[in-house]
Amino acid sequence: MRCEEVRNRLVEVWPQEAPEPVRGHLATCAKCRLYARDWERVRAGFAALAAEPAPEPSWGFKERVLRRLEEAPDTVGFAEEFFERAGRRVVYAAGVLALMLLLVMAVPSSGPLRGPTAAELYAAEVEAAGGTNSLYAAEVFDVPAAIPENGDIEPKP
Repeated sequence: MRCEEVRNRLVEVWPQEAPEPVRGHLATCAKCRLYARDWERVRAGFAALAAEPAPEPSWGFKERVLRRLEEAPDTVGFAEEFFERAGRRVVYAAGVLALMLLLVMAVPSSGPLRGPTAAELYAAEVEAAGGTNSLYAAEVFDVPAAIPENGDIEPKP
């Protein structure tokens, strides 16, 4: 067996209760024997600790703990604080952009908040001029209605 497999098995059971392959490996490997001995001591220590009754807190215990917590140095490093602030700013900026997009979509294209469109301005000019809304060159300019049959575009005197 490999050392890592043996150590994982020793965590699960006491060395005396280990299967035969694990005990065979412990007989040949000094490092695993040392690990088994240390692990057995840790287990024995926890068993002894579990058998002891829990001590009653002394007077002022709560105040001492709270005072130590207040006096404890700030463990938040510069990197964590930087990423915390940067993350907040990204969230705020995304919120502002989303709000602006919603406002752009909600406000109509014309109205009291926006000026008139180009089509509305053109229609207002045509109405003010009193003319019709025609886009034909023959109606706007003095041009003959048809081109002569000989192909001359310029009018003859």
